[in-house]
Amino acid sequence: MKLPHSEPEICGSRRAKNAERLRILAAQASRLRPHALTKANGEENDHGPVYPANFTKGLKHDKNGLLANAVDYRCFVAGINSHDTTLFEKDVATAKSRGVKFNCYPLEKGCEEFIDDNGKPKDVGWRGWESPRAGHVYELEGPDAGSVAMAPAPRIGSSELAAEMAEVYSLALLRDVPFTTISDGGGKKLCPSSDEPGESILSADEIIKALNSMTFFELNPNGLPNSSTPHHTDDMGLNGFERNRRRARTGSLTKLLSLENVFRGSTKGAQTGPYISQFMLIGAGSIACDVKGGRSSYPGKEAQFDLEDGFIPYGAITIDQRVITHKNCLDHMTSWETWLDVQNGADFGGTDKFEKTRRFITTPRDLATYVHYDQLYEAYLNACIIMLDLGIPASKGFPEKSPSGTRAAFATYGGPHILSLVTEVATRCLKAVRRQKFNYHRRGRPEALGGRLTLTELGIGNRLECAEDAFRTTHGEIPEIIRKAIVEHNRAQNTEEMAEMRGFECKKCLPDGKNKEMIDEGTFNDSNLLLPMSFPEGSPMHPAYGAGHATVAGGCVTLLKAFFEMYDDCDSGVERKLVDGNGNPILFVPTADGSKLTPDKKHKDALTIQGELDKLAANISIGRNMAGVHYYSDYYDSLRMGERVAVGILMEQCPSFGEVLECTFKSFDGDHITISGEAESAASMSIIDCDGNTVDPRDWWLRHTVGEAFSEDL
Repeated sequence: MKLPHSEPEICGSRRAKNAERLRILAAQASRLRPHALTKANGEENDHGPVYPANFTKGLKHDKNGLLANAVDYRCFVAGINSHDTTLFEKDVATAKSRGVKFNCYPLEKGCEEFIDDNGKPKDVGWRGWESPRAGHVYELEGPDAGSVAMAPAPRIGSSELAAEMAEVYSLALLRDVPFTTISDGGGKKLCPSSDEPGESILSADEIIKALNSMTFFELNPNGLPNSSTPHHTDDMGLNGFERNRRRARTGSLTKLLSLENVFRGSTKGAQTGPYISQFMLIGAGSIACDVKGGRSSYPGKEAQFDLEDGFIPYGAITIDQRVITHKNCLDHMTSWETWLDVQNGADFGGTDKFEKTRRFITTPRDLATYVHYDQLYEAYLNACIIMLDLGIPASKGFPEKSPSGTRAAFATYGGPHILSLVTEVATRCLKAVRRQKFNYHRRGRPEALGGRLTLTELGIGNRLECAEDAFRTTHGEIPEIIRKAIVEHNRAQNTEEMAEMRGFECKKCLPDGKNKEMIDEGTFNDSNLLLPMSFPEGSPMHPAYGAGHATVAGGCVTLLKAFFEMYDDCDSGVERKLVDGNGNPILFVPTADGSKLTPDKKHKDALTIQGELDKLAANISIGRNMAGVHYYSDYYDSLRMGERVAVGILMEQCPSFGEVLECTFKSFDGDHITISGEAESAASMSIIDCDGNTVDPRDWWLRHTVGEAFSEDL
């Protein structure tokens, strides 16, 4: 006798029909969702033909580091945006194809790929632009790359851009100072390979004082911040996008920068407790046994280990949270020759120098090294494994684990589900941000602006043509104490000893003076405002705005917050604390040399899971600022775009599970977001902002954009 229900009730052609209907429902949800409008900041139209505020890296530059041929940039843009996919190969001229000869050659023995069989330097290669047409790719899950957007980037000449540039200069000065020292206001550097690393030129206290004196941060006589971008300002004196980003740094428009919030993320969690998220420090318990930590010897020769040992089990193998770090106290691109080569696209990747000993992330340089080599979503996959090991439950709005315990989570609502979902969102985020950075904004990198500001400092800002006044304004707003510190720092980086450590040989090349003669070397050294970089090759071969790392961080962390339960039981609204199996707060910082983790004695209160996830997103994103490759606004706006990509994926997936489900989490703006779905019906979304007011989902989708691009009915 055949058993009742021996086969699924819905199967065969009926199942196929339902599958088709759900695919159509997801497509309709995507189409009916607001499609954000993207507008660039207008610099490209205002500042031709040298386009000094835009991304020209890889094209041919003259001795002053400025675009040599305007037509090259126009062909570059056409190759990106044209429907003709062959233009990029046919019409785009690289610096190499234009006959540029690089000034510098790596000679270090550790860089054999640059040396021929006779011990002579090979020609340095040219780097390709990274996926410049990825923004044309269509996605079939979640928001299409063309339906999400970012605000116009801060313009050169604005107070916000000056503040952003001063921040990345300051981070370069503090690159080798431990985070715990920065949080105490100090400047003592950690450079184990140096006998006397000494102090940074400016301490954290001195930098905060200088930043707070800037127009963007200081308060006017009315107790409000200032704007040098007067168009479209509100009654607070800022335009909406400036206001959001200014408030995010300190939590209030009337608060100044402090040791508690400087260089941190835009959420409460990112500004609470130690600088580095626990998810980038701790490990998980060994699968061998349950022990109280400190048992393992580096690098984990024993089977037994616990959270503070910093090992993450990937099944029977382990991942060590200690990192290899770039050579401490050694920066790159501080000479005009190396900087100019990099603008022309020289491929100096692989010439990095490293410390011999691994350590937990202790300094900004350590974090910069992490985000130089990380595999797109590795930090969030690690965090997910740690959370699973800690037993953090999935959302209580999920049907599994069932109240009776008869249904356990695995393929749905369990470990395999979230482990794959957190990686799934990453590729969608990457395509969305490629569309923003290549197809619309084409914002120049901080390293390029350092060159423009050097021309201004040298008194030859007229080379910037119609952008000269804007750059002069930005230059003037950066505090003199920071400008002088960068000049001093670069002079120390350009000694023969430091040059030898990098392993490069360069022929002298400096900008042209007022009468086209080469600038005197002494004069240049006294005016060198190049941004010291963590990476020898500088920033990647794609524009600054938005940031790939930050967009992926926004997407991955949002999915983690939505999947795991972020709040205590009984609908208390209290965020779940980050504690171990015995209820003890998880709160560690690296020791002074970064070799071990130790309980944090400065911060006593338990951290929250949601706060540490937000901090993780900030660490990864702002770690790129610490390397010199991004600005604060790149992080802020990209993070929120990635969040919307993740929310879109969740809402499209909800109807496919065939059951009632719900998840609740806090957005990066502090909104209380609940996503609900039931069998084969469109999902719903409710939003309550940080002030307790309800928010129209349409307004939430478009909050950080200039408006909506209406779509015609299909």
